Amino acid sequence: MQNILYVEQLKLKRSKLWLLYLIGPLLGVFLAYINFFKNYDLFMQPGDNAWIEAWTQVALFMGPFVLPILVGIYAALVCRSEHVGGGWKQLLALPIKHSDIFLGKFLTVVKMIVITMLILLIFFIGFGYVKGVEGNLPVMTIFVFMIKGIIACLPLILLQLIISIRARTFGIPLAVSIIFTLPAIIVASTPLGQFYPWTQPMLAMSPEDESPIQSYFLFYTLVIGSIVVLLIYGLRSFAKRDAS
Repeated sequence: MQNILYVEQLKLKRSKLWLLYLIGPLLGVFLAYINFFKNYDLFMQPGDNAWIEAWTQVALFMGPFVLPILVGIYAALVCRSEHVGGGWKQLLALPIKHSDIFLGKFLTVVKMIVITMLILLIFFIGFGYVKGVEGNLPVMTIFVFMIKGIIACLPLILLQLIISIRARTFGIPLAVSIIFTLPAIIVASTPLGQFYPWTQPMLAMSPEDESPIQSYFLFYTLVIGSIVVLLIYGLRSFAKRDAS
């Protein structure tokens, strides 16, 4: 698996990933702080922590918009080389388990999301200090929100990876990501939001008093259940894939 992950990383070497790593989190944090300070008196109530309230806006902009689109782009990128010049035929002809190939691509996208979220955290804290956000910075609390967001991204990563493997062009998985991202903020405010993979990252990243999640047990049962179902489906469907 280590060799597979290394090869996947080499394939992405010319993709200029660093631009996506920077632009995505920068956009999410920039929009969040603009909205936060523009409506500061509305968001801040007696006893509120300014950092938590600012993070709520990061979850609002990053969760249902920037993050799902990045997942779609990352999933498409890890499959792009195989869709060019008969790459799948060459890859599947190698003495490597198909399940390992699928897991390698999945873990590569997970790593990309982890890097994105870490950069998001750095930007959030850095911009917060520059803009003079008041109060104590609850680093561990925000870090937990970030971890929850990464976990909630896993079903979406698997879904987009399955689509990207089947699609022969880069545009199809990206179009799917954008189309289903558009209604995410509306769906998030309804009971269906817990079932919708494009809203789950936002719900997971939000503080409890700001999140429309009615049952965290149900929410994380759905997330974990989706991960298991999509992972099994992805592995089985990819195992049946031929080298054509």
